[in-house]
Amino acid sequence: MHKHFILFFFLSVQLFATQYDSTVMAIEAKLFPKIALLEQHIKNDPLSMLQISIVAKELDLDEASAFKDKIMSNYPKKLGNKEIHIRLDTYETIRQQAVDMIIVLSNNNEELENIASWANQNHIVSFAYDSGHMKYGFLASIYIGKSTKPYINKDVMLKYNFIFDSYLLQLSKIYQ
Repeated sequence: MHKHFILFFFLSVQLFATQYDSTVMAIEAKLFPKIALLEQHIKNDPLSMLQISIVAKELDLDEASAFKDKIMSNYPKKLGNKEIHIRLDTYETIRQQAVDMIIVLSNNNEELENIASWANQNHIVSFAYDSGHMKYGFLASIYIGKSTKPYINKDVMLKYNFIFDSYLLQLSKIYQ
């Protein structure tokens, strides 16, 4: 009986955890920080740090940690003139820290809406791991189709006055 309970427990944990594609995560780990540096507020910030938070459910914190490792392996010291600092957060802890950008893994729909709204109101560049989550109000994601390109939420960009380099906008897919 005890063995069945343990087996059931591990299976249920696996069922509620979200599966992440390591190739997508590797692409996003390279591009998300670079895109963030193209936003005028971050680009012109005199501080020499880029504060990043990766937001995930408790069950996905291992994946968030792997995401962090991928970013740090791409940018071990600095990106441009910014030193990168990465935190791992959950829905409950994200609002307690000052950050420049967030990368959001899976959460429930209400949490996704709340995280995006909080980020936009505080002028924090927000990235959704899953481009399908752009509908909740995230600023950017990565479009992976015949080609891979940044995916920018034009409505969020205009409403909250995010200003990106025009070159980025020219090569991005616009989400509306």
